[in-house]
Parts: sequence; C-alpha cells; structure tokens
Amino acid sequence: MFDSAKISTLAQSFESAWRSLALSRLLTVTILALGTASNVLYAHTPLVAFAVISGIALTRRRAFSVALLIWLVNQSVGFGLRGYPLTTTAFTWGALMGLGTLLVVAFASWRPSFAQTTWLGHWLWLAIAVLVGFGLYQGLILLAYPVMADGHWMDGAIVVKLFVK
Repeated sequence: MFDSAKISTLAQSFESAWRSLALSRLLTVTILALGTASNVLYAHTPLVAFAVISGIALTRRRAFSVALLIWLVNQSVGFGLRGYPLTTTAFTWGALMGLGTLLVVAFASWRPSFAQTTWLGHWLWLAIAVLVGFGLYQGLILLAYPVMADGHWMDGAIVVKLFVK
C-alpha cells in the first residue's frame, strides 16, 4: 500500500529540485548558448526542441524569453549572414516560425500534475511535449503552406524527415 506522507514528500522534493533547476542561471544560459550555437552548425535550428526543453526545464517566463531569443538569433543569422531574401514572404515565414515556437513553449510549460511529482512523469511529459510540440509547429506551417508556397513543395515525407532530424 502507498504511504501518502511518503508520496507527498517525494513530490515536494521533486518540485524543489525542479524549481532549483528552473531558476538556475547556468541552465538558462546553457540552453540559450546551445540554441545560438546551433545556428552556426545548421541553417534550420531545431526550434521545437529548444522550445520544449525551455518550456519543461525553465519557469514559464524564462522559457518564453529563451525561446524568443533563440528564434531572434536564428532570424538574424538567416537574414544577416545567410542572405535570406528580404521579402514579405520570407518575413512572414519567419514570423510563423516564431509563433510556432511560442505555441510549443506554451504547451510544454503547461506541466500537468503527473509531470510535477516524479522524474518518470517528467520524462513522460517531455516525450509528449516533443511529439505534440512538433505537431503544433508543423501543423501551423502546413496550414500556411498553401498560401505561402512560393514555388516550394512540402508533403508528409518532408515533415517526417524534419522530425527525424
């Protein structure tokens, strides 16, 4: 039989550990540094991954700030260094990517009660947040795609390749 006092103590210690990590400046700076560095290595920063990690690991306010900063660096590198065209279409795609990133942070930072008591629940929520977050982000892109296609092609196979990356 479960001892409710023991379960309550475990939940409190988990929440205390999570709060300590979530308020850590080192973790915040590390996520931001990795997100920024990924722009140098890869043209398409995994915004969903950084949004989920931020949403799950940081406080909601910090998560939104970090994800927004990573997106801003991504856009700055794209338009400034990689020579993305300065067109309405390109800016609109960038804005949609930013909106998608913020939607993923909002979802991941929801942290349902099962994710707030044990590491198992936390890891389960991480897996759910990655899958649903990717669906939210790509769903937004696919909704806009017919209007914004601009000569490119996108289908389910491309979305699967993006998920695997």
